[in-house]
Amino acid sequence: MVKLSTSAWIILLIAAIFTASITATVAYYYIIPRPARLSIFCAHSSLWTNEVVEDFKGWYQTRYGRSIEVTLIPLDPQSAYERATKKYVTPEAEVWWGGSLALFEEALGAFLPYSSTYKGEINATSYSCPLMDLNSSAPRWYAASLYGLGVMYNQRVLQSLNLTVPQTWSNLLKDEYGENIAMADPTKSDYTLSFVMLIIQSRMLTTQGVQNWTQGWESLVRLSIQIKEYEDNDVYSALKVAAGYVPLAILPDFCAYDKMTIYPTGIGFTYLDSTLLQPDPIAILKKGQNLDEAKAFIDYILTQRAQNTIGKHRLPIRRDATTTPPRTNPFAQNFPGIPNYNGTFQEIGKMIIKDYYRAWITGRHEAIKTAWKEIREANETKNANANATRYYDLAWRNFTYAGNYVQRIEIDTIYNETKGWTLTKGVTSYMNKWLAISNQAYANATENAKKSRQAASAKALGTVLGSANSVRGVLIYAPPFSKYDDCELTNSEVKHERGENFWMSLRQLRGGEASEPIHGRKFQKKMSRYS
Repeated sequence: MVKLSTSAWIILLIAAIFTASITATVAYYYIIPRPARLSIFCAHSSLWTNEVVEDFKGWYQTRYGRSIEVTLIPLDPQSAYERATKKYVTPEAEVWWGGSLALFEEALGAFLPYSSTYKGEINATSYSCPLMDLNSSAPRWYAASLYGLGVMYNQRVLQSLNLTVPQTWSNLLKDEYGENIAMADPTKSDYTLSFVMLIIQSRMLTTQGVQNWTQGWESLVRLSIQIKEYEDNDVYSALKVAAGYVPLAILPDFCAYDKMTIYPTGIGFTYLDSTLLQPDPIAILKKGQNLDEAKAFIDYILTQRAQNTIGKHRLPIRRDATTTPPRTNPFAQNFPGIPNYNGTFQEIGKMIIKDYYRAWITGRHEAIKTAWKEIREANETKNANANATRYYDLAWRNFTYAGNYVQRIEIDTIYNETKGWTLTKGVTSYMNKWLAISNQAYANATENAKKSRQAASAKALGTVLGSANSVRGVLIYAPPFSKYDDCELTNSEVKHERGENFWMSLRQLRGGEASEPIHGRKFQKKMSRYS
């Protein structure tokens, strides 16, 4: 027997330990079963996403014969976007679930294209709403669910105010709902920006192939009167209704559904007579580590099994999925979606309309309320005499001028002139013009409404406006022109370039026959002759 030295025994011991560690490592990674792993940036409430994840674990075990550990990392959509798109950094997750389509479209470069096994079972769209990335043969995102815009309500608060749940969007314009509606500023929320598009398109009129959106903008201006103040985001609106601060809020359905889980008594939601569907996207982050597991999760989300679970909390993306009321399947015949919704117009015009809304509505919220107060009072006496009626008509035309100053057909031109609303100089020029015109229009509306009341209070028509002397210094505030400020006036009607007849003649004001139509600045110049 060979006698080994002490140093030899030490070497053998080290070798044995090394061999054992290698064997253990091989066994751990290749022999002993271990769970797969998946991490998800999730913008949704754990009150329901945990249920989806637990069901996914069972589905994964059955399909792949192994368990999986799933970590939900709660993040708001903006934070998820920032982490997903951060350069030179591997994200802590493989999947991003939840947020606006606009954010996902901005992050397309961070996503892994993937043609899911279940892609063929999913419709491409629902009421023009895309259910997957349609610009790539292998979609970079899919809709995990859908959401629609509507009204969240607090039944207890409505009853205390003797109000009922509105049935249509037009119902919200009734006086009794005044300052009883919460809503996030559409210029700050992608969700309520879609509401602006909903109202415009649902009230779009088409005559001889030309679209007219004046009714939509009139509804938006009038609706702003009902909102006491705009919120910074939709969550605040939902909290105000849930807490009983206001009875109604315009918001995406998921904000209401989350609160209905916490405050089940008296809180409800309605899509009213029309809604605009939007996708809630989910995507694989291409720099993630466990990409096979991420693909499996996308596959699962698209299955009927997953959509039945999602249908308890959100609107599903499959025709064959079940839902829990008040949620409904968007493929049902009675779903109030907008048929033939123009998605191209939304894509092209969204950012332009966002800034136009800011210039005419959120940026002029107090001016709108001031003008409306005067118009409401003038409405009571507008039929007292001809002048009261004419001043009232001018007040109303100024008040609703947002829908006439820029017409639907001009959006394409503006889009092209500003390179997709990206040229700073062009955007600034348009914004300055819109802000100036909107300020003047609402001031004009207020002044004309006051003059309507003054004319109505006269004992006789001639007391205030019956003679040349009586009209000295009185300004007729007609809607301001854009391109035709310096046009030459004729003895025929002066028509607004968009087809609206906005004119007033001096002889009409005196009660005579129509002649010398006067408009805007030209009227003020001619009136100076009598001053």
